[in-house]
Amino acid sequence: MAESVEAKRERILKTAVQLFGKEGYYGTRMSEVASKARVSPKTLYKFFKGKRELFISARGYATNKLVVDSMSRVPRDPGLDSLTFVKNVFKSYSDFIRHNRGLARILAEAVAVADPEIRRDEQQGFVEAAAYITKFFSEDVEQGKLLFTADPEQIAWLFLSFAYLIAYAVLLDLDKESVGGFNPEYALELFFGAIAGPV
Repeated sequence: MAESVEAKRERILKTAVQLFGKEGYYGTRMSEVASKARVSPKTLYKFFKGKRELFISARGYATNKLVVDSMSRVPRDPGLDSLTFVKNVFKSYSDFIRHNRGLARILAEAVAVADPEIRRDEQQGFVEAAAYITKFFSEDVEQGKLLFTADPEQIAWLFLSFAYLIAYAVLLDLDKESVGGFNPEYALELFFGAIAGPV
């Protein structure tokens, strides 16, 4: 049975995530992606016009996998306020990214790469995520379930910035005792303790 177009595209994206995660944006060659994904260069270019488009798609694929995995490990309990839920998701995210260090590199490179189109795509993803989290927090604030020390939108931006801090710390191995001993779970407790007050 022939492989579906979607299955082939996903195989290419998985391969690209692995290579970008290991070699980085500048160290990954399209020919290597094609070879490791077991497709011809012509097939690869049918799916993606070039390395920039492949990287943007691979980053989106990796980020979606990260979010879906993190959220799926934390069931949404109707009795939990949004801050506790997000905190639990963040713990799951921290654990996932520490065990999938290549994703940390992809997230970091999406910010650091000088390509303006990649940066715009990353900015847009950030803006959309902040809007989602802001809406999530604002509903609980309006219902009196949460009391923040700052505007929910600013808290959402801080939350996302902190998520990238974790990715950079993991990328630099700062979470390893022999290097820095950075403890993402403890940092998370400090962070959430600083932004929310009791209702």
